[in-house]
Amino acid sequence: MGNRADLSDRVWGILTWDQGMGRGSGFVDVTIKKIKFTTINKTYTEKVRDWHGRHCFATQYPNPDGKRIFLTYYFVKKGYTISKVFHRNGDFLYYYCDVMEMRQVGRLRYVMVDLLLDLIVYPDGRYHLIDVDEFAAAIEKGQLKKKQQVYTLRTLDKMIRLVMNRSFIPKYLQEATMFPLTDSSRRKP
Repeated sequence: MGNRADLSDRVWGILTWDQGMGRGSGFVDVTIKKIKFTTINKTYTEKVRDWHGRHCFATQYPNPDGKRIFLTYYFVKKGYTISKVFHRNGDFLYYYCDVMEMRQVGRLRYVMVDLLLDLIVYPDGRYHLIDVDEFAAAIEKGQLKKKQQVYTLRTLDKMIRLVMNRSFIPKYLQEATMFPLTDSSRRKP
């Protein structure tokens, strides 16, 4: 893959969206540009499906396998996303949570760094930490700065503590349902 730059330069996304930031606004587009060291540079345009304050919004998209639908809430100030994952038929499966480094870089514009550690939270409250091997490999290769490593572990610790107290998943997300699927509900490159 050639020279490897610092992970913070290789894994990021820029989020921008139009005006109309009202809560529940399903008519606003969000463009997510993601570069991840394991994937190619891709840009997605998605509809914002829900708003909860200035720094929390949701999008919905199908997983590449087409069998699962992700309703993803971006908690910009908290440093993570929570995706409510549905089977294509609308049945709820689990929550998929990514540790992210997110910061605002302009008006309604954010930079996101995927910090590799993910948490799956099941409906009964059990959880499963995944991608620890990717995180360890990134550390070994010098792709994560020490500050990012510490941030990741502290954020993950907060997430797990909230899961164990059953206060991690907000009520509005617990009650959220999948939006109807249409041909336009696919991520658009």
